[in-house]
Amino acid sequence: MNLYKGFAHLYTKGPYIYSEQMAKYLPGILKKFRAKPKTLLDIACGDGRFANIMAKKGIEITGLDSSSHMLKYAKMRAKKADVKIDFIHQKMQDISVNKKFDLVTCWYDSLNYLLTKRELIRTFRNVSKVLNKNGLFVFDMNTIYGLSVIWQDNSPCVIQDTDRLFEVHICPPIFKRNIATLKIIGFIKRGKSWQRINEIHRQRGYTLKDIRECLKKAHLKELASWGNIRTMSKPKRSSGEAWFITRRKK
Repeated sequence: MNLYKGFAHLYTKGPYIYSEQMAKYLPGILKKFRAKPKTLLDIACGDGRFANIMAKKGIEITGLDSSSHMLKYAKMRAKKADVKIDFIHQKMQDISVNKKFDLVTCWYDSLNYLLTKRELIRTFRNVSKVLNKNGLFVFDMNTIYGLSVIWQDNSPCVIQDTDRLFEVHICPPIFKRNIATLKIIGFIKRGKSWQRINEIHRQRGYTLKDIRECLKKAHLKELASWGNIRTMSKPKRSSGEAWFITRRKK
């Protein structure tokens, strides 16, 4: 399934402020780990919100995403902001770039779209290959609790309801093999008619132990893991997300 083919337009119009939040917290993370990156690879960059903010700070940015539809909006956003960003249309499992980076990021539970440990290890290894010496890899993932409980508790959730757009997320009460399903239904007004958008998104939750094993196999060293990025506190059983700060092993 071509994810984000129809959802891309809804996404760019929606109240998705996570990228702005991560851009707000990132300077504190970099300071804590004494990192001053000059180059950054943003994996699953989406419509480029985070990449734009970081580019305005003077960092050389490369944005990578598997959706050509999202990249179309990312390029439009960069042009409007008058910032230079290199965008690459690739899957995170198949990263192939001829440069290395001081910092690699992957936000908004994008890694949860990898439904097997093999894909997760492969992606982590790709990241390790493109990191400079002492380069950082910072990412977040939905936890098993987040997918099995929080997603269910918040379903259905109306994201947008305007005179031109409607978007609702529904999470069916089915959670097998740590995989959750999210149904995205949207309507976009086109002239006098409405276009319906239907997409099925699946995410897998991984235990912290599994994530750490995958990082180890990719030669990435865990520097910290948090269940709350604002307080930088350790993950709890009730944490809906987990953030990892890692560095390529020497």
